[in-house]
Amino acid sequence: MAVTVGAVINNAKRILQEVGADGIRWTNDELGGWLNEFYQAAVGLKPDVSTVNEEVTLDPGTKQGIPATGLRLLDVIRNTTGKMTGISVTTRKSLDTVRRAWHSDPATTRIEHYVFDDLDPTAFYVYPPAEEGAGVEILYSTVPEPHDLATGFEVYSLEDFKLNDAHAPAATDYILYRAFAKDAESPQNLNRSRMHYQNYAQQLTGKRQADQAYSPNAPDMSANPPGGNA
Repeated sequence: MAVTVGAVINNAKRILQEVGADGIRWTNDELGGWLNEFYQAAVGLKPDVSTVNEEVTLDPGTKQGIPATGLRLLDVIRNTTGKMTGISVTTRKSLDTVRRAWHSDPATTRIEHYVFDDLDPTAFYVYPPAEEGAGVEILYSTVPEPHDLATGFEVYSLEDFKLNDAHAPAATDYILYRAFAKDAESPQNLNRSRMHYQNYAQQLTGKRQADQAYSPNAPDMSANPPGGNA
């Protein structure tokens, strides 16, 4: 059963000892707004918490961009025009060294490589240059659409939490971080705010490490399973 918005917010209210149905010190909509903010913060910290696998039509030439709703390219997987051949990542330096004028090479619908720069995460380049109509399958991160708080807590509280259920505890900690920060003039609340922020961040970064350890791409775990003896 999927975790609901109401479950996440009510967990936070219990820790806050917020007994009002609509909220007294912290309103439901205030907590809901921080849940929406959590989605943005979580994707910024761990982009793969919210991914989209999509087939896109390339622009003619080498320079491409992910859809407007995307935050960061994660992978270019395969061609979707003609033979569905795989596409591998390379570096701009490698192409510039081997083929100085690669941006002007003959265009084709069969892409072999892509180039990505962390400084420009919504753009990428393809080689050979794309011919009009060329398509590829890409994987990119995106921030989920926020819950519409204007519909009222009775409505949006029934909506599903928009990330994997495993991230719900991190969402609760993020809401608590923002809630206690509201009264940060109190040293006790400031410390609790910091503690919940650390818990939120550690859960996401710890999840990244666990995902890497148990990924099908990881070395053979049977020889040295995570947590086992080397």
